[in-house]
Amino acid sequence: MSSWANRGIPRKRDLSQIPEPFRPQIVPRAERPEVILSETFQVKEANEVIYPTFSDNFYDMYHSSNKTNTTNGANTNNMNVIKGKPSEPDRRQYPVKRIEASPAPNAIELRYDGKSYVFVILRHIRNTRDNDLWITAYNKVRQFYTNKIIIIDDNSSINTVNGKLVNTEVIMSEWNGAGEILPYYYFLQHKWADRMVFLHDSMFLHRRFKDAELEKPVSFHWDFTILDPSDTKKMSTYVSLLKNNEGLIEYLGHASITWKGCFGATTIIDKEIVESLEEQFGFFSKLIVAIRTRKDRQIFERLLGMVLFFEGVVDTSCSNFGDILSYPKAFESENQNVDTAAHILHQRGYDTAIIKVWRGR
Repeated sequence: MSSWANRGIPRKRDLSQIPEPFRPQIVPRAERPEVILSETFQVKEANEVIYPTFSDNFYDMYHSSNKTNTTNGANTNNMNVIKGKPSEPDRRQYPVKRIEASPAPNAIELRYDGKSYVFVILRHIRNTRDNDLWITAYNKVRQFYTNKIIIIDDNSSINTVNGKLVNTEVIMSEWNGAGEILPYYYFLQHKWADRMVFLHDSMFLHRRFKDAELEKPVSFHWDFTILDPSDTKKMSTYVSLLKNNEGLIEYLGHASITWKGCFGATTIIDKEIVESLEEQFGFFSKLIVAIRTRKDRQIFERLLGMVLFFEGVVDTSCSNFGDILSYPKAFESENQNVDTAAHILHQRGYDTAIIKVWRGR
């Protein structure tokens, strides 16, 4: 019997003395809703490898799209959230892509005129179908080349991969929504090689580059003609953010001057060109703080083309594969995967080192 001095001290309950139906439920810390929610905000390793499966059990592990999605921090598989549950046709049409363990046996290092090259893939992932895009882009580079690959992630919501990355770095960008300017911004910072080959996650190598496609200090993959006068008006706002912008403003105001936009802002470009644009205009450090939306990114692909024409480093033959509107079935939704796109190109006899698909993200 407790002494008078200890009568106010609570005793630890012996749960075994309580009938099982009336015992309080004990939830381990790792399974508490607030802890699970907190885990979803934790920063994952850049090269984290997650092994998904497209079985029913895999999808049943997750909430449907009309419920809150969470990640269980205690899960030994450490799987990220997949929003929604695709239909059966989707599962058959979009199987999980596997990252190739190593480059193809006949893959080579891309070098031209003594210059080293780095491939930079810009990705934005909302679901597993989007995730397949960058994995395919990565695999296609490895089919032909052994060069270093940089994957820049712009505000993705998931990252489920199946395999290991080889000679690759992943950068989780802090500039959410900046999109196409990010490869240039980080290339300027890290200087991975003498030249950068910039690809979207919806662009896939189809063959090796020819010497003629590598001989210029900068080449657009595709170009487009500026037809809407309102484009130049919008561009003037962004040009005003740059330093030493007087010449650019005057150049932009000359209706008789012909220049072209750079489709997707994707190029093969010398490090010296990127450094020169930054030194003269603060082109990348000034604009990256202003680019957040799709409209901003569309202006950037026009600005990049304009400033390169202004500097005289490109002319009307600025792109390796011509006007993007000449690309077979450009901007058509049926052109949604690399196999379909490759078949269309073969039928049309369209020669390109890069296949482009459209997903309408």
